[in-house]
Amino acid sequence: MYVISFAAVLLIFSSCKNKKADPKDYINVSAYLKGQLKYIDTVPFAFLKLTKKDSLFTDSQYITREQVNKIVNEFLVKELEKGNFEKNYKEISFADATIKTVTINYESTDKDNPISRVDVYVNPDKERISQVYLVRSKENSDSTLTQQLLWKHNKSFLLITTISKKDQTEKTITEQIIWDDRPDEE
Repeated sequence: MYVISFAAVLLIFSSCKNKKADPKDYINVSAYLKGQLKYIDTVPFAFLKLTKKDSLFTDSQYITREQVNKIVNEFLVKELEKGNFEKNYKEISFADATIKTVTINYESTDKDNPISRVDVYVNPDKERISQVYLVRSKENSDSTLTQQLLWKHNKSFLLITTISKKDQTEKTITEQIIWDDRPDEE
């Protein structure tokens, strides 16, 4: 009787140990952003940057592709690369009928990841990503920098930078970079 029970426990343990986890099929956010950077290399548009500091409009200017690349490259960290992304983030998805979008949320499982959150908005009718939202944080000795990037597919992006220093008022800079302001096709 004990031999049979022991054999059954050993068989169950062995099958659990050898059971492979289901492969994750996360959206490759890093490849998407890199693809968008390649796309903007091909468009004949200028890049208009509108800046607001603490909600007050302060400046507008045209910037170069290189400046756009520099901004976005801050978000292209190794943790977002395909293999690392699936190890370091958990996925939650839901459909939102009011905005006709499927939202896929990726939350970091490691508090030390520079990118703590990624939201991917997918248009199910067009079967493509419509927007990507990322949150990046960096701790300095005297301050905390938090950046939010909202990338609109083939159109523009919004970068919100918040700087928090001890015993000082939080400062927020909002930069919108637009290269295609034509209305979306339905």
